[in-house]
Amino acid sequence: GSFAKGRQLAAGNYQFAGHLLTTPGTPIWEVEVDDPVFWQELHGCAWLDDLAAVGDAPARDAAQDWIWLWIDRFGRGAGPGWTPDLTGRRLIRWINHALFLLRGQERASSEAFYQSLGQQTIFLARRWSKTQAGLPRFEALTGLIYAGLALEGMEEHVAPACRGLERECADQVDAEGGIPTRNPEELLEVFTLLTWAAAALTEAGQTPGPAHVEAIERIAPTLRTLRHTDGGLARFHGGGRGLEGRLDHALAESSIRTRQQDGLAMGFARLSSGRTSIIIDASTPPKGTASINAHASTLAFEMTSGRRPVIVNCGSGASFGAQWRRAGRATPSHSTLSLDGFSSARLGQGARGGWREEQLVDAPRDVPIQMSQAPDGLRFEGGHDGYIASHGLTHARTLELTFDGRGMAGEDLIIAMEDSAKRRFDKAMDEGA
Repeated sequence: GSFAKGRQLAAGNYQFAGHLLTTPGTPIWEVEVDDPVFWQELHGCAWLDDLAAVGDAPARDAAQDWIWLWIDRFGRGAGPGWTPDLTGRRLIRWINHALFLLRGQERASSEAFYQSLGQQTIFLARRWSKTQAGLPRFEALTGLIYAGLALEGMEEHVAPACRGLERECADQVDAEGGIPTRNPEELLEVFTLLTWAAAALTEAGQTPGPAHVEAIERIAPTLRTLRHTDGGLARFHGGGRGLEGRLDHALAESSIRTRQQDGLAMGFARLSSGRTSIIIDASTPPKGTASINAHASTLAFEMTSGRRPVIVNCGSGASFGAQWRRAGRATPSHSTLSLDGFSSARLGQGARGGWREEQLVDAPRDVPIQMSQAPDGLRFEGGHDGYIASHGLTHARTLELTFDGRGMAGEDLIIAMEDSAKRRFDKAMDEGA
């Protein structure tokens, strides 16, 4: 958890899903916000990590008040928190922080806490298969494994949850250790859940399944490739740097120290020498439902030197609301070429039409790349066709990093290659004039 966020929560400053409310002394469940995602973040109880990171009496009092108020108001199955992914996320936090929460509690409160854990576990055992594939299902299954191992009488749910987790690993984690959303921070979340589940099973004297272990072994090298020299993740496709130290802790727990051999991981290319790392979005963007957080960032790059980020993308603006989220997804918010303010892809409506469901459409379809050795370093060459439809132009980019990591050179080209593209370019020029 975040110590700073925990202090803010204990002081009555609540920031979730782009909303900031300052209401000291008001329980978190009594604020008035008309946004379902705000309430989903609350019901997941991930904020317990932040309060536990503070760990003092005011933080513990706040955590205890809010958890037992949740039991009173929502414990019978009411409210937006009764979805499999949120229930899994909540179970993990309640079990992990049980000692923190139960300290100084009366017997009746402790019994209510354990009874609620049992009810949520039974609900999760019946409903986990109905949740969305990907990170939500990983959360649901990991929560069920945790609960089955931690609670008496719930052991029967562990084996089915382990089988479900293995199927999800096989379906969602590809051979190169990537996931469909191409979001580095989401990949870290999946990796963390898998390592937590594996550790819990091992401590209970059980062995994680082969697909579970193999997924961890595939993801770890990919995360190392996406790790900057300052320890943070590259900011792409809705993901941020990750919580301070969490990436290194998760990688250390896995005991896997390899990196992808060819420098490519989940569609990202890496150049690194000395104390400098460059990470480039070198593939087509995610498609369909996997693209609801995707950015128009093809051929964008980030560069970090030692502990200092030098060139970065803006990252996700979701925590500041709809307009900033849209702006963060646009090409001008990334370290890549933009033509006339146009993005290399556009936002289309999702299935439900909300601003958080907007998929990426009209995205680049062809992104050829080549990595080679330059006379004094490493070279990346790539291109994409994202501007052919609008301008008739192909964007090509070359980046070179010297062997000592102290020098970098780059070049962007915009080219009208085919006759049809040249006609499209001429038309765009005429319209612009």
